[in-house]
Amino acid sequence: MAFAIDTAPGALKDKPIPFGPSTIENVDKAMLNYLKDLKLHTDTKDGFKESPVIWVSPERSLSSKRERSFRDKDGTLILPIVSLERTEMVKDPNKKGSLWANILPNKDERGGTIQISRRIKQDKTSNFANRTAMRKRGQLNFPGMQNNKIVYESISVPLPVYIELTYKITVRTEFQEQMNDLITPFITSPGAINYILISNEGHRYEGFIQEGFTQNHNFSSFTSEERKLETTIQIKVLAYLIGDGKNQKQPKFAIRENAVEIKIPRERLVFGDHPEHERGRFYGLAGVVKEETRKELPSRFQFAGNAKAGPSTSTSSGAKAGGNVMTTDNYVARIKFNQSPNGTRTSFTTLHTFVVGTEMVFRGGLLMTLGVNFDYTVDDNGTTITFTEAPGGDENLLISYVITAGS
Repeated sequence: MAFAIDTAPGALKDKPIPFGPSTIENVDKAMLNYLKDLKLHTDTKDGFKESPVIWVSPERSLSSKRERSFRDKDGTLILPIVSLERTEMVKDPNKKGSLWANILPNKDERGGTIQISRRIKQDKTSNFANRTAMRKRGQLNFPGMQNNKIVYESISVPLPVYIELTYKITVRTEFQEQMNDLITPFITSPGAINYILISNEGHRYEGFIQEGFTQNHNFSSFTSEERKLETTIQIKVLAYLIGDGKNQKQPKFAIRENAVEIKIPRERLVFGDHPEHERGRFYGLAGVVKEETRKELPSRFQFAGNAKAGPSTSTSSGAKAGGNVMTTDNYVARIKFNQSPNGTRTSFTTLHTFVVGTEMVFRGGLLMTLGVNFDYTVDDNGTTITFTEAPGGDENLLISYVITAGS
């Protein structure tokens, strides 16, 4: 089922549009609907009536029930009657339709090959626009902000395969006048050409009425055989099949969203790299701060040089954070706590008193998030880290922070 926007007043919302797969049975139903829509009428002994249209090869159990109304008590067909039969099916590689290339389907579980629809995903696109406006202007929905990160939602279906089907329409009557009435619409309805359109469940197929109308009758046989006339009309239909019908392993259609931003963080603890600390750009996540922890962090800071794994007595100039001068000598990078994890301990103390908000806690190589509802909390004194869940005995705990002046 695809989607569209309902533009009626007061109804600007998603509106489902049924769009089923195109199968052989779907083409048969389209051809049968075409005959029924012609509403072929003629004069009978019961008045001016519509002639019934039947499919000549249904299941036997269904045929015995359906055709009961088309026969008299002796089992003889009640004429006039129109029957439909599919006689031939051809897959001609020279008739490729509108798609001339053999495009392979996507190899994921959703499948799909040809994109048939695309729209802008409003909610996700607005999230990127609001984030850009908040970062640059400090306000959501700031007017005049350009957003190049647009999320599109696309719908794709399997590759259509084109085939040619031949249908034989047989018209049986008792009188020549009835036959003239019933075959005339096949000649005049398409106009001066033999081209028709048939449709079913949102799919349309092209049909071509063949030139010759084969007529048979038993007028010249002066026997006791029942008087009858028979005219055969052939229609070739150019159709397409989408999917494998009931044997389809993947969905009938696939819905995908495009990627507008890709970030690949580097595992620096494993490779032993020094962090790119300028303006807090650790692990390529500069500016990515949850709203719950934003108010707990100090103002943006900048280091004067490379960070060291331990304190020093020397001094150098640096930027201030929380009233403390930050230098390469009072910044401690990736050291262990005083206690080791044992699977039950949740609180760990540090070697020094640190400036709250400058700490970075790593658990098993992953950066933890500060907050009551997140990974850990910090006491007011800046000496104790309390985890929400107790680290396992084999987990590696490290912390980086700025030492409080005078500690």
